[in-house]
Amino acid sequence: MYRKNSLAFSLREEPGKKPGGTADAAMKHLVIAIIILWAAFHFGGMFFSAKDRSPDVAFGRLLDAPQRSIQNPYHNGYFYLIGLMAASPLDPGKTGYEIWVEDTEDGGRGASHERKATRADLVFTLSSDTTSSAWEADDPLHAFGKQEAPFRAAANEYHILLARYERWLGMPFDDWGFGRKVVPLGKHILAIHRLYVADGFSVGTMQGLARLEKELQSWRTVLREAKTIDTKVLAQVLITDDLQLLSRMLSKPVVDKAILAMGLQLTLPLSIAEYSLRWPVRHQVALAVREGSTRSRSDLQQTHQSSNHDWLTEAAHLPIYAFKSIEHPPAHSTMGVFQFGQASHAYAAYYEAIIMASESHSQYLPRMQEVVGTLDRGRLESMLTPRPIEPNWEIFHGELIETDTRFRLASLQIQLRRPSSQTAVPTRLAEVGSQYFDPFTGLPMLWSPTQQKLYSVGKDRLDDGGDPTFDISVPAAVAPTIVKTSGRPATTHSRRR
Repeated sequence: MYRKNSLAFSLREEPGKKPGGTADAAMKHLVIAIIILWAAFHFGGMFFSAKDRSPDVAFGRLLDAPQRSIQNPYHNGYFYLIGLMAASPLDPGKTGYEIWVEDTEDGGRGASHERKATRADLVFTLSSDTTSSAWEADDPLHAFGKQEAPFRAAANEYHILLARYERWLGMPFDDWGFGRKVVPLGKHILAIHRLYVADGFSVGTMQGLARLEKELQSWRTVLREAKTIDTKVLAQVLITDDLQLLSRMLSKPVVDKAILAMGLQLTLPLSIAEYSLRWPVRHQVALAVREGSTRSRSDLQQTHQSSNHDWLTEAAHLPIYAFKSIEHPPAHSTMGVFQFGQASHAYAAYYEAIIMASESHSQYLPRMQEVVGTLDRGRLESMLTPRPIEPNWEIFHGELIETDTRFRLASLQIQLRRPSSQTAVPTRLAEVGSQYFDPFTGLPMLWSPTQQKLYSVGKDRLDDGGDPTFDISVPAAVAPTIVKTSGRPATTHSRRR
């Protein structure tokens, strides 16, 4: 009894203490320590052994650089465009190659960038405002023919640039930007190309058409050969500018027969190679891996590329986040670790699916979860790499579909001018063939009889009645319907009457 009372007294002295509490606390601390050690070993092993792991074979193939079709850079139209604005005594091809070397090979040297930022040999400046009044006129041919048009004086002043641009149109093109921070080809190209075409039409319709043909052929070559998304977007900007000019010419009640005859050859739909995102996608992957293994870019490099992206975004009417949305997670982030092992399989499969879809005229690109399932990121990874795990290539795929749509609409503007036995325009649009259907829907283009407009539903895939805010529309003149006769010979009596 005494022992029991003593035990009860001791328990009342320490009411918060339970039998075995010390052992439980020790066990809890041990479990926590084991979890911490396991986490440290797990994440430490991931970070420190990532370099020793081999990436997935399919992922590694994404990093393989394309073969160069031109070995002498001075004969490459890619570098000629970069140095197009060089001072008159200099060779644009040589100057462009020097700029490319400075901005890629010697990117970490401040002195080299300082020289590039203040180059004395890039002296020409030309604004697109010089030709905008005539280029964007409702009747461009009439505006180009005016003797007092402002662009005529500019053509005389910048005759060296026009001669260089003429030479560039005949040069082979090989994009050497793969896996490197892209050197801007120059926002002044838009102004030069407009001046070149306008100057041709000021001489005569045939001269203008010949220049427009060279333009579209050359920029479609650039679109086909582009190894970076920057170059591909630039080509689309120039092509769209030419097509909008051609569509305004074709919208007039009376159109020169030469324009109608040559127009069909100029407006063929995009090919598989022109649609392809193969090299731009691989370029973004190679760029992320290269950045993760080298020192970070200088502030001047970042400003330079940001300025180029800002101009391309505005000129192509892209969302402001477009170029950021396709960046592959860099190797120095947490996601860089996951480029090895299981996630490298996921990225390889995802990118290959995008490439295949872009080359099959698909209306949509596949989402990552559709290809490999949802990849769980976790809280730590989300904090360290807030950018989305899935690059959004749908924006640029949609731009290619829109470019293809403009080619088809311009061609249909010409085809609808041909006399037909069909009275209903929608019937005629259905009979032209699927190669001229709306690529956004796979159905025939639409017709607004009240507005006399031919249109595509555009990126939202909704019929807005030809509203240019949402749809892609062009005015169209429709040829009169051919009235069929019975074909029976008239009788003598009917001829007399």
